[in-house]
Amino acid sequence: MGIRLGLLGLALALFSGCTASRALCPAEGGRPWREVRSTHFRVRTNLEEQAAARSAVELEEFRRALLLAWGAGFDPPGTVDVIMLGNPRDLEEFTDARYAGFAGQTPDGPRMVMTGGGGYLLADTTGDKETQAHELAHYLSAFALPRQPRWVSEGLASYLQTVTIRPSDRNVVLGRASPALLQYVRAHGWLTLDELWQWDGKTNQSTAELQRHYASSWLWVHYLINAHGERFSTFQGQLARGEEPRRAFTAAFQGDTAYQAALTNYVQLGRYAISTQPLPPVPTQTQTRALEPADVHVIRSILFTQAPGDVPPDERQRKADLELDQALKENPTHVETLRLRAEKLDKAERLKLARELVEKHPEDGRAWDLLANALEANADTSATQEQARQRAAELLPDSPSAQNSLAWYYVTTEQPQKGLAPAQRAVRLMPGNSAILNTQAALYFQTGRCREAVAMGRRALDMLHEGVPDAARQDFKRIVTVFETKCVPSPTASPVNSQ
Repeated sequence: MGIRLGLLGLALALFSGCTASRALCPAEGGRPWREVRSTHFRVRTNLEEQAAARSAVELEEFRRALLLAWGAGFDPPGTVDVIMLGNPRDLEEFTDARYAGFAGQTPDGPRMVMTGGGGYLLADTTGDKETQAHELAHYLSAFALPRQPRWVSEGLASYLQTVTIRPSDRNVVLGRASPALLQYVRAHGWLTLDELWQWDGKTNQSTAELQRHYASSWLWVHYLINAHGERFSTFQGQLARGEEPRRAFTAAFQGDTAYQAALTNYVQLGRYAISTQPLPPVPTQTQTRALEPADVHVIRSILFTQAPGDVPPDERQRKADLELDQALKENPTHVETLRLRAEKLDKAERLKLARELVEKHPEDGRAWDLLANALEANADTSATQEQARQRAAELLPDSPSAQNSLAWYYVTTEQPQKGLAPAQRAVRLMPGNSAILNTQAALYFQTGRCREAVAMGRRALDMLHEGVPDAARQDFKRIVTVFETKCVPSPTASPVNSQ
């Protein structure tokens, strides 16, 4: 499943313009908002209905273009959350008028925020979609490569972020060099591959160090795909089978290090191949529903708190809170608003709110999830929490976090056999999430499946990449060490005879 030519830094776009448009709810003079669901995307937008549906299909095309990196038949599950504003000026209110798009993470996968009136995703330019392509590539590559050293993860995402779909012939263009990253390595040089292999263990890096690692990772991946495609494809095939990355690389390159000498010429000459291939058909069915005013205020609250820019955190939170206040005026029992508000309540108040919410919205899995979390916060590990977790997982079958939370409940209550099924569902839905992988590792450990526990723990450690705090990285390392230590048979242990 490796990226092969012939077979087949998050750069945020800046723009200028006047602040003459706001993404308001209709009651405040804004355009109507709607949610459009396609096979792999949930798009919340203030675009007109036809443009909104078309944009959801374009996102399916965008995703399909990225998946060509691993072959036409590769099509993993999962739904990506998207907030799409009608034009770039709508985003200025949240980003100091500096950014045209950004991407982040939710417990269930990436959230992509973009602008445009339909059609812009197909433009034969990099534009503001590089940010979203980078994050979407991270998300999708985890389905193809369950083991990824950090340099491979970042290098592949940067390699894929320049994907374009040519409007003229509907061909996917893959493998263009990133102008910004190429300029960086030509000006500042690059790290050796040996130095990049050590990246996984590094903590507390400065911005300059991170930039050097990201650029070097892109360069090495771009070079190896172009100059040593067969071997790099073999390497990826071994990662796809879950093999240890360093050993897999050594085996694929058979100890040959001659590939390193040609990298300088590669950078200086800038000669490389580009893959061009037809875009396969994508699902075009969409379902649309109108969003209520409270939904719009929740979206605005999210944008105020998560958008990049120089607005102080306190001011962001103040504006977000005002949006939530208005959402509750519109709908006093709005589930998503109350879930966000519950984060600020003490444990007793949160539990009371959650119980009321479940009573009023018994068919909403988010309410049951809030109840389960409130019970956990109150140290209630009884069957009441189990039932809440089960109900949330039942009502949210496509939510990796709901499935994982149920599995983790069984870890904490030492009922591993009951946790294996939801853990496996969570991994299937989101194989690149380290917390989800760690849950399955813990269940394997509790059931005595030591070898699988260690392998899954190492895989969880592999998938800790950008944005992960150093403390979390150290915690995962300690967990793997515990598994490795306790899974080593005692030298004095007597063999067990089978009957």
